Amino acid sequence: MPKPASASNLRRFGPLLLAVLAFLVFRAVTSDDGAQDITPGQCVTADPARDVRAVDCSDPSALGKVVFVQREAFTDDSSVRRICSDHGSTRAFTSAASQGGTGTVVCVVPLS
Repeated sequence: MPKPASASNLRRFGPLLLAVLAFLVFRAVTSDDGAQDITPGQCVTADPARDVRAVDCSDPSALGKVVFVQREAFTDDSSVRRICSDHGSTRAFTSAASQGGTGTVVCVVPLS
């Protein structure tokens, strides 16, 4: 008596599917969004290793003050411009860990 096709396919592709699922879970847990700890009111600078990082506002490398942060936002140019213009900002940083066109948008205004 032949085995059902679905059981045979599951045995054949099951380990591969489990490996792909494990990889996706691992990436979701270990993904480092350089902007994850940024909050409004902080000053930020560009950091090649982590995208953007908080610095003291008196730091000469400070590029501006954060006025708004949106996580899991669309990171295409028009979406970022719209998000930040709604908060009085013309400058933005986006997380490099953007997956599927989404990530963190950090809206910044110049230091006064």
